[in-house]
Amino acid sequence: MNNWEKCTKRFPNRTSITESEKEHLSIAFSNYFIATENGQRFIFAQLGEEVLWSPGPGHPWQFLDDNSEVSEEILTARFLNKEYIDNLHPLKGTGQYQGKDIKYSIDRYCWVYLNNRTVHIHGTSTSETPESPTDDDTAQVEQLLERAKTTVTATIQKLQAVSRPASPAIQTSSIPTPPVSKGKAPAPIPPRTRTPAPHTSTPKASTSQQPVQAPPPQPTAPQPPPGNPPPNPPAAAAMAQQNQPRILGTAPDPYDGSPEKAIAFWNTLANYYAINDGVYTTNAQKVSSALTHFKIGTPGGNWASDLMQMALAHQLPNYGTWDEFKEAFKKQFIPPASQMEAISKMHSNQMGAKDFATWFLEWSNEAQRTGVDEITKMWAFRRNLPTGIQQKLLTLSPQPTTLDTLVEKAREFDKNWQIFGRPSGSSTRG
Repeated sequence: MNNWEKCTKRFPNRTSITESEKEHLSIAFSNYFIATENGQRFIFAQLGEEVLWSPGPGHPWQFLDDNSEVSEEILTARFLNKEYIDNLHPLKGTGQYQGKDIKYSIDRYCWVYLNNRTVHIHGTSTSETPESPTDDDTAQVEQLLERAKTTVTATIQKLQAVSRPASPAIQTSSIPTPPVSKGKAPAPIPPRTRTPAPHTSTPKASTSQQPVQAPPPQPTAPQPPPGNPPPNPPAAAAMAQQNQPRILGTAPDPYDGSPEKAIAFWNTLANYYAINDGVYTTNAQKVSSALTHFKIGTPGGNWASDLMQMALAHQLPNYGTWDEFKEAFKKQFIPPASQMEAISKMHSNQMGAKDFATWFLEWSNEAQRTGVDEITKMWAFRRNLPTGIQQKLLTLSPQPTTLDTLVEKAREFDKNWQIFGRPSGSSTRG
């Protein structure tokens, strides 16, 4: 049983996580949960083989076994080329490179621009910007592969360097949540990897606010005999891939704000985040990521930039809900006249003597643009069918309850009429 499994068994009192607590998590964490002890909330997280804890936003992350503070260097150890990034956020993995906003992709092991294109550090002719993607000729591909190999090797060596030896076992108290400091010195800390947590003295009786108490330190295994060093930990990148869902589908092309493309873009965008709801689990993640699908320097990109600025103006970034974002998009880019025109065509486009497949393709395109509910679409679909097919549909028991089922039955009746019931030279279905 590893340290994380021991931690999950040690603190069984789980509770749901809040939005502010989610903002306190690092993108490098592979697991986390919220537990309560004696009425206090604690966040527990796994970073590689280490178990960390924190009382929540506004408090530092600490190692569970000795309560020493986790340094920024350890939190950002997985970020390749981080020394070239300005304004690096150690938890969110965001920053700037050459004046452009970027973020770190845990899945791709590289920095990306807000439009998800790869950032090539130190690139000149092969540098890729949000406006000018690179040409993937053979020389550039070989250069990128070589650079990736070098950086991954360097990262693994750095992670091995910052991994600390197991500390001596710490005597735990029978009390569930002892104070942070018991007067004992923390375990030895490798240089530039940890900052010891300051000792918190016992408050006086007149002090009304009680200090946050740490969860009990987790005993560690004894040191191995001299001459048998512990095995090197596996690469953090491989561990982070565990228990993380994969991205499905293809993200929509950057949207420029054209009204005629608005409905098609929104349908593609909504579908992309619907099938990846296991990756983007919060409103903040979905909306902030969706804003990167707008083309920079266009009306659509300027609108998205304004929303980003308003969200980041708060002390804790506030992107609102997905439904609020959807309504804001519709008001900005989908003209009411365009929607009303689509509704009119959906109700008036009759099948008549047209081929069913050809007619349905036209009708469904207009129906998709209306944004109305499925019941309204089913009613309009039946009204536009020839009388003969309408009468056949009335004989069904039970009646179709979804648009897909209704369309399939109408297609089947039309096909049967084409084969068996069509009089010679007739094109009318009754």
